[in-house]
Amino acid sequence: MPVTVALADGAPLAGAIVVAEPSGPAPRPKGAPEAIIDQRDLAFVPDVLVVRTGTAVSFPNSDKVRHQVYSFSGAKQFKLGLYSGKAHPPVVFDRPGVVTVGCNIHDGMIAHILVTDSPWFGRTGEHGELRLTGLPDGSYTLRIWHPRITDEPARLERVVEVAEARTGTQSFLLTRKLKPEAHRHGTDQRWDDY
Repeated sequence: MPVTVALADGAPLAGAIVVAEPSGPAPRPKGAPEAIIDQRDLAFVPDVLVVRTGTAVSFPNSDKVRHQVYSFSGAKQFKLGLYSGKAHPPVVFDRPGVVTVGCNIHDGMIAHILVTDSPWFGRTGEHGELRLTGLPDGSYTLRIWHPRITDEPARLERVVEVAEARTGTQSFLLTRKLKPEAHRHGTDQRWDDY
């Protein structure tokens, strides 16, 4: 199923998460899914991630400085002690919800993980487009999420019927401006600028 997400002015929204939640139970994944959020140039890469419930996420540190990764989010709370390289085992995200991840040492380092029970999800590309594949026929609630979206939640979801003939493109047009982008530590100022 093709999905597009655009801003009020028609510009595409890259990096929006799209999830198709089935009206009935979703199939269970085979094996333990894994994902990675690296730390490079004092930033989490990627800074937005969507994973299935039960996914083990590794947080390797490719920077030359040490980091202390943590989250106080309701869906997952954890704290990895100060480290460099790959010093900690993966963190298993076992409840659905949005998890905000930070670094206790570098306040500008922020990442978001959307944890979902659905196996059908993805991120829009640079043109605000995504194709969800493998959806069996049935009813789904299609939801979009992005950490900077300010539209009302009701505008960010709709029920769609997927049939053998396949569904046409589902387009979401946001009506409000995005939240300002978070300041990234060290991206635009030098010490002599203070």
